[in-house]
Amino acid sequence: MAAVAIGIDAGASKTRAFAVDRDGSVVGRGAGGGANLLSSPDPAGSIGAALAESLGDATAVAIVLSCAGGDRPADRDRGRAILTQLAGPSTRVDVTGDAIAALYAGNPAGCGVVLISGTGSIAFGRNEEGEERRAGGWGHLIGDEGSAVWIGLEGLRAAAHHTDGRGAATAITEHVTRELGVDTFMDTLALLYGKPHPAPAVLAGARAVARACAENDPIAVSIVRRGAHALARAASVVAAELALESGPLYLAGGAFESLPSLERAVRSELLGMLPRASVEPVREEPAMGAARLAMRLAWGS
Repeated sequence: MAAVAIGIDAGASKTRAFAVDRDGSVVGRGAGGGANLLSSPDPAGSIGAALAESLGDATAVAIVLSCAGGDRPADRDRGRAILTQLAGPSTRVDVTGDAIAALYAGNPAGCGVVLISGTGSIAFGRNEEGEERRAGGWGHLIGDEGSAVWIGLEGLRAAAHHTDGRGAATAITEHVTRELGVDTFMDTLALLYGKPHPAPAVLAGARAVARACAENDPIAVSIVRRGAHALARAASVVAAELALESGPLYLAGGAFESLPSLERAVRSELLGMLPRASVEPVREEPAMGAARLAMRLAWGS
């Protein structure tokens, strides 16, 4: 029976698992539902489904789970307990933050700065001396600037102000109601409060901002620019603290994919803050970064 290392990336909306052999070749893939350790209804079930599908008939020597909050002791302990329950006590397991896995997906050596904008946002860096720094990643209530949730909430705030007459008119309002299939903006409240995170109205708000921005709606354009500035600022702080002002700097996360104007604005902001940095997208999935960490745990390479 083949021996493999497993990397699992557990996000708020989906979970992905990669099984790799000693050469780093992907020999199995798996998927599951959302597995955020704080907000998902059944993280163990989603992680287990992805793990089982990726494993097939192989034997896992080591498993690394990457997830939001994986660098916090309580979440790390919970994640390790889930992995041990699923794989058994003989399998080596570890839990790490999703930003670390994204960095290893961008650079197998795990050096540089990664800027993530997905459901949440964070900048994380590691230099050749092994020093690590982070900025952001405080969650949607007090942080996550430039993320899909932040953009969605800012869009909903702008639409609320438009509806009340407290703010300028914006195309975001019409796009939100159309996205949700409701008659008035007031009807979005049922899809905003009392729902799992992120609520349907928040995601609709993010899509509405993207569409309005493509139409050059000034409110939407302003939201994207403010988010881009906040993201670039987080990355520049991390880069400066680690003496990585010339990069490499990697961009990752679904918000960059669904909102191309955000990526363009972030690149422009980074050019001003870090003019010597090379900026490129993370070309592999975060689960591959977690798999590379699992290889180190399994075989020391």
